[in-house]
Amino acid sequence: MSSSRLFHKEDVVGKTVIDSTGQTTGMVKDVMFNLNSVVILVVEKKDGTEMQVPLSKVVGLSEFVVTRSESLPTSGYQCKFCGHEMSPASVYCPSCGKAQK
Repeated sequence: MSSSRLFHKEDVVGKTVIDSTGQTTGMVKDVMFNLNSVVILVVEKKDGTEMQVPLSKVVGLSEFVVTRSESLPTSGYQCKFCGHEMSPASVYCPSCGKAQK
């Protein structure tokens, strides 16, 4: 994901949210922000409850919103499309969002 690209709310709302291991978190329902430049994605989980995902945890946006998985080491594995270093357990690249398998 290019950090200089600008996105509209419509580019994000309705997209499936996955973590960098490929686990589905839910679907983006809304985008919120405050006057201190904090941006939050409101994600509806499978059970119907909502969670808030800070934009700082989003690492990719393509057909999915990809969020950072905190617990996985990278161990030198690279995305076969963009070369981004990532965990060998990752199903999707946290940078470009493309499927690895």
